Amino acid sequence: MKTMNTKEMIIDSVKYSLNGKKDFIFFGFLLWSISFIIYITNEYSILGILLFIPISIFLFIEGGYIATIIESTLFGSDTHPEFKNIKDLIWRGIKELLILLVYSTIPIIVLIIAIFEIIIFSDDISTLILLIMFIFSLFFSLVIMQSAIIHYEYKHSKLRTAFEIKTILKKLKNMGFSNLISSFSLVLLFTLIIQPTLSDISENMHPLISIIMNFTILPFLAVFSARFTGLIGRYHFKED
Repeated sequence: MKTMNTKEMIIDSVKYSLNGKKDFIFFGFLLWSISFIIYITNEYSILGILLFIPISIFLFIEGGYIATIIESTLFGSDTHPEFKNIKDLIWRGIKELLILLVYSTIPIIVLIIAIFEIIIFSDDISTLILLIMFIFSLFFSLVIMQSAIIHYEYKHSKLRTAFEIKTILKKLKNMGFSNLISSFSLVLLFTLIIQPTLSDISENMHPLISIIMNFTILPFLAVFSARFTGLIGRYHFKED
């Protein structure tokens, strides 16, 4: 089976992201709708309460579609999956959120302890140690979470498989340290830093520029990250 290094995976993900056609445009519309609802919520708090359900649905659809990109990539597809069966996309998005919440538990606990340490004791050394622990636990948890999503998509979205920790750790070990660090660091860079930062920037810019970003740059980054994650699974995180 042909393999790809990180550079080739980046090139493939860029090409894939630029070939979305109508599905890519619809994904942009979805992101713009989320951004618009957030803007309305920030301006009018009461409307925010009324719009909680619509924005949740849009977010779940977004997460579900990203999941379908990862799954289709894992099984060899090089074309964009179509937006269809909205109910299924919403359910997949909910399951992705559950996985995120479970694997975020440890770093959140460490962070809470660090905050209490700062407030109550103000001990610089212990606070520094706790913050370092938080950073490492966050990175480790996010790597495990991304790996869990890959493994769970290999198993056709069976939720329990996302928590087969022993199997997931074994596959991470088989990846090799260099592949693990280079691959997942790039995914986390895009999903935790670049995408959220640009999304926040777009919400505070002129509406026309915001629309352009939501229909071009942000969909590109979302699809790129999903495709790249799928390629990690296809070439470096293989099922037995």
